[in-house]
Amino acid sequence: MQLRQGEDELQSGKVTIKEFTVKGKSSKEMLEKLEGTLYLTNYRLVMAREVPSGEPRVIFEFPLGALQNAETKGVFGKILNFEADLSQMHTAAKEKRPELKKGFAKFSVKIHDVQTWAGQLSKAIKDRREEM
Repeated sequence: MQLRQGEDELQSGKVTIKEFTVKGKSSKEMLEKLEGTLYLTNYRLVMAREVPSGEPRVIFEFPLGALQNAETKGVFGKILNFEADLSQMHTAAKEKRPELKKGFAKFSVKIHDVQTWAGQLSKAIKDRREEM
């Protein structure tokens, strides 16, 4: 992932999407079990995956202002949940899937050190909103 001017990477890690829900309906065929790398910056949250051509492909990208409710889930706390405003999502998939153009989606992702991720994401969202 390429950083933009004035942008700093706060955290990154390998991730697997466990659940993706749009308007209360599970959308397994779209993203479930997809693996990649999740990047958190001081401006956005991006998931990308490597493709054979070598150039990472962005799966989704959200400005921090589009995110809310970052929390951990599960007995051992290995799942990170967050909600996102789809109208602010940047992805090529929006062109093929009209249901991704508006409303909110809930993401559940498996990621190492989920407690740190939940804390960092919550703080980044809060800090970004205070700057706006």
